[in-house]
Amino acid sequence: MSKQTMPTPTFSVRFVAEGISPQQVPLRAVNDALSAVQDIASGRDPFVTAKVDPGKAINLVRVRGGSAIYSCISHSPEEAMANLTRAGSLIASAAGQVEEDGSLVSVLKPLERLSEVARTVHCRLEVVSDPDGPPLLVVEGNDYERVSKKLLVRGDATVIGSIKRVGGKTEMRCALQVPGRTHLLYCGVANRDLVQRLGQHLYERIAAVGPAVWIHRTWYVYDFKIVDFSQPKMGAANEAIERLRKAGLSGWDDVPNPEKVIRGMR
Repeated sequence: MSKQTMPTPTFSVRFVAEGISPQQVPLRAVNDALSAVQDIASGRDPFVTAKVDPGKAINLVRVRGGSAIYSCISHSPEEAMANLTRAGSLIASAAGQVEEDGSLVSVLKPLERLSEVARTVHCRLEVVSDPDGPPLLVVEGNDYERVSKKLLVRGDATVIGSIKRVGGKTEMRCALQVPGRTHLLYCGVANRDLVQRLGQHLYERIAAVGPAVWIHRTWYVYDFKIVDFSQPKMGAANEAIERLRKAGLSGWDDVPNPEKVIRGMR
């Protein structure tokens, strides 16, 4: 029987710190890091696509003995290399491009997870295609904080949506279906009593209030925590437009489909 040839890795993910080895890196940290790198390599935008396309997924093919280096193969290697290189350049920059085109938005969630791994393991994460060449992507523990200051806006907000799920054993969460969003908005909940109150209104529409984080320019809700809620009386969109017109906001007359615009606000 011939010995099976090991496939050539597309890239490697390495945990860089003095004296680090695979035995010192928790399995959860390895899984989180590889999952985040897969998101970047596949080009998945977590705000648009729920799962990685199987044709763009990565697989672990080797772990280097004596070092925390995890070699991976991509089902779409050219695209993976291009996405990793682009993300690495954006993260390493002063984030000036963020103000222009929001290029970092699609890698913000993976960057948050990678920064958390780097911080908790006390290491630096690198993605390399050539062990002797420069890294495609480097993430330190403070990179998410540095980049998010350019991208995110914080303040209090009211979010209207329908409760789809609520609860959690280790973390209190509530999932809202918000008009204009492709995916559910997963919210934190202030306390257990509030979770029980929310549970009594499952599948009903509520107006939740609390601290929120938005993505600059798009005003897409990135994070939200419910501290209280009520059940609003929802009127028709055309009635709201008519009230705005009577209040002197005649600019709505120039909007081709104002009802669609109002329903799509988020």
